[in-house]
Amino acid sequence: MKILFPFVGDSVGGSHISTLTLYSSLINDNIAAIIVLHEDNGPLSKYLRNKNIPFSILKSSKLAGESPNKLSIIIGIVTNFINFSKFIKIHGIDIVHGNDLRVNLSWSLPAKIFAKGFVWHQRTLLSASKLWFLIRYLSDYFVAISDAVMQTAPKNIKNYQKKIVYNPFNTHSSINKKIDKKLVIEEYNLPQDCFLLGCVGRIVFYKNIDFVIKNIADIYHNINKNVYLIVVGSGTEEYVNELKKYTRDIGVDSRVTFTGFLYNPNKIIASLDLLIAPSLIDAFGRTIVEAMLQRTPVLAAKSGGHIGIISDSVNGMFYDPTIKGDFIDKISTIMNNEDIDMLSNEAYQFAQNNFSSKQHLSSILSIYNHLLKN
Repeated sequence: MKILFPFVGDSVGGSHISTLTLYSSLINDNIAAIIVLHEDNGPLSKYLRNKNIPFSILKSSKLAGESPNKLSIIIGIVTNFINFSKFIKIHGIDIVHGNDLRVNLSWSLPAKIFAKGFVWHQRTLLSASKLWFLIRYLSDYFVAISDAVMQTAPKNIKNYQKKIVYNPFNTHSSINKKIDKKLVIEEYNLPQDCFLLGCVGRIVFYKNIDFVIKNIADIYHNINKNVYLIVVGSGTEEYVNELKKYTRDIGVDSRVTFTGFLYNPNKIIASLDLLIAPSLIDAFGRTIVEAMLQRTPVLAAKSGGHIGIISDSVNGMFYDPTIKGDFIDKISTIMNNEDIDMLSNEAYQFAQNNFSSKQHLSSILSIYNHLLKN
């Protein structure tokens, strides 16, 4: 069995981390796997080199979905089909496992013809029904990372061709929250007694980070004078600068820290008094599970994939983004909750029981074996 994971390579996010965890699990289980990037100088190639993960570069024409020019798309599709088909045949690939819409649209046909199967791994909510036809006929197996994603999938995919497989996590990492918080406080020059909120992930508009920044002023004036926010992640320089300007405009720039991209944000997550997950359209919520594994309390918008992870007031808390003031009310409740450790301990056990890389590998291997037998 030989598996191919193709990536564009122009970003690093939760989907990439999840796929690379699967890749490592396959390698550790003595199953051959190859990573291919279409960009050599993007963020993902730098990340892989930093982690000493081997990969190949396969230059491509404009991938489907990347160009508005129809002629360019047609030429790109034909050129890529030829080059990708050659790669599959030369390297003896059995299954191509796609994790990105652009990759899926470009690799699925060569995989169906020259490999033994194509896995369409959907890591975002599907909003365009025009994709349903493509998914139905270009994929041999459809994997959704949450029930929320599966709800948006084509309804005519047969049950034996689809499955919900939660993202994998390292459930064996060791932490010391007190030491981690002390180190973070020193590194980012924060007060010793600060109540530290955090948002972790890509800095893009739909992650709703501006909503949290907007509310920091209210929290400071009305709830806790020691509140600070740390934002971990990268985004376009233009949008990050826009958010920084916003913090200055509303007078909270001294209380909001932007760390930029971190290869390992777990030290930050462990140091937080509360992780905020404000996105309204997350298909899953990787940082929520990472926080659970660090015993860091979570407050999340009640939406999307968050709903499949959090049981309100059991292993985390929700705020209703449709109710004005509910976010502030929930923050106040958490800051004054002496039993918050019970919530964190329940979350830790839930994450341990449901999101191990071993469970993930077992589910994926069952899919691969199904494709190889048919």
